[in-house]
Amino acid sequence: MRNQTAVSPGALDGVRVLDLTAYVAGPYATRLMADMGAEIIKVEPPSGDYMRSGVPRRGGKGTYFAQVNAGKKSVAIDLTKPEGIDLFFRLLDISDVVIENYRPGVMQRYGLDYATLRNRKPDIIYCSVSGYGQEGPASGLSAYAPIIHAASGWELSKKSYEPALEKPMRNNDATADFMGATHAMGAICAALFRRERTGEGERLDIAMMDVMHSVLAFEYQEAQFPPKRGRPSFIPVATKDGFILVVPLSLKNYDDLLAAIGHPEWKEKYPLNTQGHFKAWEELMAGLEEWAADYTAIEAEAIISAGGCPVTRFLTMEESMNQPQVAYRGAQVEMRDDVGPFKVPNTPMRTTNSESRLRPEIAEIGQHNEEILRDMLKLADTEIDALYAQKVLHKKP
Repeated sequence: MRNQTAVSPGALDGVRVLDLTAYVAGPYATRLMADMGAEIIKVEPPSGDYMRSGVPRRGGKGTYFAQVNAGKKSVAIDLTKPEGIDLFFRLLDISDVVIENYRPGVMQRYGLDYATLRNRKPDIIYCSVSGYGQEGPASGLSAYAPIIHAASGWELSKKSYEPALEKPMRNNDATADFMGATHAMGAICAALFRRERTGEGERLDIAMMDVMHSVLAFEYQEAQFPPKRGRPSFIPVATKDGFILVVPLSLKNYDDLLAAIGHPEWKEKYPLNTQGHFKAWEELMAGLEEWAADYTAIEAEAIISAGGCPVTRFLTMEESMNQPQVAYRGAQVEMRDDVGPFKVPNTPMRTTNSESRLRPEIAEIGQHNEEILRDMLKLADTEIDALYAQKVLHKKP
């Protein structure tokens, strides 16, 4: 690792990462590392990361891309050319971590697999994020997050909460991507810590399928030991103008709920600590909805919350972004590019003795080519000009 800076360093200050990732899982892992002070060099193909123009976007620029790639430097190198591979190796020599999220086998075809890089730099930490892992019968399959959601059992597990569903729900979220990213970041940090003690590098293999099975703990165990009636699900409760969610998870929560709505007698009517609790739960939810019909969502939430039972209104994303708690925590940051400003969440990792924050800069394709090649690799301007002429280096016109 490089010498740390003296001014408010983040926990990962001094760590340099070569980021060969695209889409979401890899980029978000390195975004989190950038939040903690690591220097992230995003190595992009000549055309740039595909997600740069993905939706949502305005003026042809994707704000989703910006959110998961904030705070990084960009070099655009054609890795299909020998000169491009040579540049990458020279960057490898001064870096701590390489991360990629291509399908297994792709990096080997480029000559950038772990075995090759380890031979050149034995203490390198090399992290791969993929759908099914680097080896095994499914390792070569293409997999984005929605594929893993379906293959991991997550999508069909939702049917236990909505028995009337005749087919799996539509899905297009990136849960497996973001969960894979956070696990990758944790593994990289652990490997860096180990390297400080042993001097050894590490090969990290993060499979989104493994991650989803890990976080679906109840469903994984329920598949082996299915209960007779499943588990009660938390049901949206209709009010005059919206929905609330009430979660009386403990018996004290239940007492607080019944006291707040003025129905302490329901504890005998709907006993939740008996063998018949599943039926009682459904009847309780029906009774609660009948009570809530006289109130707006804000009113019902306030009454139940004042009693101490966990409750919330169902909010739109816009409403959630504008909650006073978000503003109080500084949980939102304004980014700005040549199209204009937009909001992104600040880092979810808060620290006391070191700096952690989203760096609101978003690099253009190849924006830092000269800085990195001249200052880090000590290339002369004539050498850099030659690489542009050979179309090894690229940047936004």
